[in-house]
Amino acid sequence: MSYVAKNDLDMAFIPNQTPMFSDLIKTLEEDKSLNVIRIRDMISGLRRVAKALGRAPQNVPCHGRWLQPRLAKISPVSLGISRKAWQNAVSDARSAMAHVGIVERRKHRKTDLMPEWNELWSMVLASNDPTLKPALHRFVYFLSDLGLRPEDVSAEHTLIYREALVRCEISKSPEVAYRASLNAWNLAVRRLPSWPRTLLPLENRQKIIKLDDDMFSDAFQVDLAQLMFRLAHPDPMAEDGQAKALRPQTLLQYRRQIIRFASELVHAGVPVEEIDSIAVLLHPATVERGLRQMLTRTDNKITKMISEVGALLRNLGRITGQDDATRKQLSKLAARVASQPQRGMTSKNRDRLRILQNEQTMLRLLLLPERIFNHPPEGKLNPYTKALAREDAVAIAILLACPIRIKNLAGIHLEKHIQRPGDGRAYLVLIEDDVKNARPIEFELPKDVIRMIDRHLATRSPMMCPAGTPWLFPTRDGAEAIIPGQLSNRIKQRVWKTAGVEVNAHLFRHFAVMNWLDANPGGYEVARRLLGHCATSHTINMYSGLEVKSATRAFADLIEAKKARRK
Repeated sequence: MSYVAKNDLDMAFIPNQTPMFSDLIKTLEEDKSLNVIRIRDMISGLRRVAKALGRAPQNVPCHGRWLQPRLAKISPVSLGISRKAWQNAVSDARSAMAHVGIVERRKHRKTDLMPEWNELWSMVLASNDPTLKPALHRFVYFLSDLGLRPEDVSAEHTLIYREALVRCEISKSPEVAYRASLNAWNLAVRRLPSWPRTLLPLENRQKIIKLDDDMFSDAFQVDLAQLMFRLAHPDPMAEDGQAKALRPQTLLQYRRQIIRFASELVHAGVPVEEIDSIAVLLHPATVERGLRQMLTRTDNKITKMISEVGALLRNLGRITGQDDATRKQLSKLAARVASQPQRGMTSKNRDRLRILQNEQTMLRLLLLPERIFNHPPEGKLNPYTKALAREDAVAIAILLACPIRIKNLAGIHLEKHIQRPGDGRAYLVLIEDDVKNARPIEFELPKDVIRMIDRHLATRSPMMCPAGTPWLFPTRDGAEAIIPGQLSNRIKQRVWKTAGVEVNAHLFRHFAVMNWLDANPGGYEVARRLLGHCATSHTINMYSGLEVKSATRAFADLIEAKKARRK
């Protein structure tokens, strides 16, 4: 057998004697108990999965924990196959592993269930509830196999189920499947009268760090409100303090950071009732205690947020008129947690852009909005999901033509931000209050993007929002714009599923500059204007090096031209 080689660090934690895909293929080739066609399909699935992982079958272990996270990162589009073909390949590979007992065999027959579970499952099927059946199916069969009666199911059994999923699941996230099953169980308790009355606990994944405002004293909240008013309405005649009014978004950020720091102090053991003023937060010993508490959450690594909080507390020492000794200590503490300014893009973003430099991959992204809009993704879609796909297509189309920040994209108001002079043209206009650095920016929307927007607006109601909703990307009740983070996640998932590349919303800005600098090496001033940066130096700092390929190509052409003169 081709056992795991321990000098391969990628498989350092795979148990000894774990068989490889090549061993499975050999076993199947010698198996006489299965239909020849079924054996062929399973072997094909193993080989296709190995190829997708970029490994030979003898280098792929039959180990669920190793396979699952790696297969989760694979997009069938990047392999040039349909999603259904990829699902079939993974299913065939899993069936091969189940056939030899490496993972559990999935069951679908009601006769496999204990009588008590058979009765309950018949009830689920009869309910025609689209939520319960897919999420509960595997969980019910698992509990039945354990020999448990429905009324005996407890939290202990859910943990056993999660461990089984981790060991056996290779195509989907075990944690997602686990949480879906428990949510469906608790939903069945509410919807099906005969279902066991036991609610299964599901731990909250959200780590609550920032306390609610009303947990702090009235005195602290009043002091905080006065500080925010002072920052919004500074005294121009004051000798010290804030000289310029801060923008509403900046004030919101400062307020969140102050509440977050006060919350960290409470987590560090400071009684909440002792936090009764801003001055309490600015005592050097208290500042150090709070910053140390924040560092415990990051393994003592200084993050951008910690650095910003340290700088804010230092500035508040000056603004609130603390004594010189206090201000000096606050400056020292802020310097200790100051992060180095970012120089250029992160390596992750550079890696993602490098993939997009491939002409076919780039073209797939550029044509993606039209493809999604006119031909929704595979599968049976209801009117709502079709409209949702079109909305995502509109968002991607705008980002390709207008590399704006996700906050500005999510907040597009049809009357305020999209201006139509009446000659068929349309402009995306962002004024000073809209953008991060208070520099207005304007884009003329391409005609195909305008047509896409108009077609979507004409058909989105009532599935997406009420008629007359003024937001391009609204919440479902139409009362306000969608949360930027939600739209960003949708864009990222849509691009991954349909184009097979990792592109988040902000990467579209890098993608725009990459294309511009590739065509115009050194054209940083236009790139600055395109992104709305305040200074060209910032644009150069972020994107220097992106034009290296075109610059070196131009230099090579120059040398060849000079050499040609001698001929």
